[in-house]
Amino acid sequence: MAAEKLVLDLETQKAFDDVGGRGNAALLKVSLVGVYRYATEEYVTFEEAQLPQLEALLRSATLVIGFNIRKFDLEVLAPYLSCSITELPVLDLMEEVARHLGFRVSLESLAEATLGQKKLGHGLDAIRYYQAGDWDALKKYCLHDVKLTKELYEYGLQHGRLKCNSKYGGQQLIIPVCWPERRQDVKLIANILQEAFQRKLSVEIEYLSTTAQPGPASGEAGEPLQKRRQVDIYHLEGAALEGYCHLRQALRQFRLDRIIEAKITWRRYAIPADYQPSLPVPSL
Repeated sequence: MAAEKLVLDLETQKAFDDVGGRGNAALLKVSLVGVYRYATEEYVTFEEAQLPQLEALLRSATLVIGFNIRKFDLEVLAPYLSCSITELPVLDLMEEVARHLGFRVSLESLAEATLGQKKLGHGLDAIRYYQAGDWDALKKYCLHDVKLTKELYEYGLQHGRLKCNSKYGGQQLIIPVCWPERRQDVKLIANILQEAFQRKLSVEIEYLSTTAQPGPASGEAGEPLQKRRQVDIYHLEGAALEGYCHLRQALRQFRLDRIIEAKITWRRYAIPADYQPSLPVPSL
């Protein structure tokens, strides 16, 4: 089977209250798994008896995309699989968003703010559909969540950001994201920066800044997100660099893990004689 990229969402036969709490996800049992296959551009579903077919897809996947997929979907799936879920190449959109915000958000919050769309209901609705044997409603509900996850992933891929509704009211938070396909190879970026620093040549970088801290007085938090900057590197150490940012016309510090792309401009610069590195480089 040819390798391909998948978007996955899973519904269960039971609720957490039925199995003793959130630490027992493996006991929830699968009712239905919905998948979008990029290779064939189609939405497909797998019932519990069809999960061996799903495993064949997972084994060939180059990337499995989901929302809260590591701590929920894959843990529910684990008893059905002969392969380890830790071996799968996973992009968990919720983890990516929580890493920048410092707290978890719901799929509906992201979808409503970013896409102008809502979920079709609550996860407990899916359990009721299963118990009632209403497979049409269950498949519609599950595949709609797959569609929302797919469109959020593609929005982030194109724009480098997602949005979510603030808990403080009508404001929206903007969350920088960097899916794997948007990045140059990390080692390649590091090598480009090292060469530019050694030769004292300016670099152009596409950089993802962090969001501002949410608050009741804030507007659209984190407005400065993905920007292209010309930087003269004054200091390069470990996972960060410090240098003169021509966009801000000031000394700035940058984390290498937020650099999406880098290229040498061949414009020479000199490090000021009185420059002293500011260490440690703070989180940006």
